[in-house]
Amino acid sequence: WLFADPKKRVPREPFSAFLRGTGANRVKYNKDIKIVDGTPSLLRDLGGWDKRYPWTNEPPYSNGDLIHSITPDAKIIGILRDPVKRLYSEYLYFWQNKTEVRTPQSFHIEVVKEVELFNSCLTSKTFKSCCYPSHTMNTASLNSVKIRLELGVYVCFVQDFLEAFGTNLLILTLEEYQSRPMDTLTKVFNHVEVSVPEEMQNYVENSEISIVITEQKNEVGEILPETVQILSDFYGPYNLQLAFLLQNSKYLF
Repeated sequence: WLFADPKKRVPREPFSAFLRGTGANRVKYNKDIKIVDGTPSLLRDLGGWDKRYPWTNEPPYSNGDLIHSITPDAKIIGILRDPVKRLYSEYLYFWQNKTEVRTPQSFHIEVVKEVELFNSCLTSKTFKSCCYPSHTMNTASLNSVKIRLELGVYVCFVQDFLEAFGTNLLILTLEEYQSRPMDTLTKVFNHVEVSVPEEMQNYVENSEISIVITEQKNEVGEILPETVQILSDFYGPYNLQLAFLLQNSKYLF
């Protein structure tokens, strides 16, 4: 519903019918239950905002604002990954069209192009409008997309959620979870105000962290050093802003 077309007629049915079987309906009968939603795109996907808010040059509301207006006491958790690694991983992950050749060299070309486009966008539009593309990404477009450079400009999205939720927002990094899983999970349980399960220590100690190496990664190879340099130069200032915003150097990646 966040991405609904304002011109499309909404089916007429009681709102209670929409809630049937959802988390909201379950809470009605069990006030102590914890409902969790794990949709990563809610952090940054505002596709179609220019059609919903045609009078403005940037999104007037974030998903954080919309979620907060309905569930103001929600606890929000974001897990961020080194934006350079995230971008290359995504480039390979959404590579469904096997007739298209994807190589470290082709990725480098896309990076150079997208960095130039993003920086050019900043000369004529606001920072927020450049970070929130107006189009909506669906499965079909994700399969054909090259790279989504703006997704790694975390400070834009985190700041919006921080303004909406304040201390109810917890931002972690994938790197800290991989290196200190017990400490990180304890932070999560404390944040959502749930007791840490007694068996969690044993579970963590006897679990192996899964590192997925995709078939594409094996075929294509590692990112080029010169590409890493370009992306590090691009993301560096935004990582610095994020580290300053959250007062922690771990967000420098």
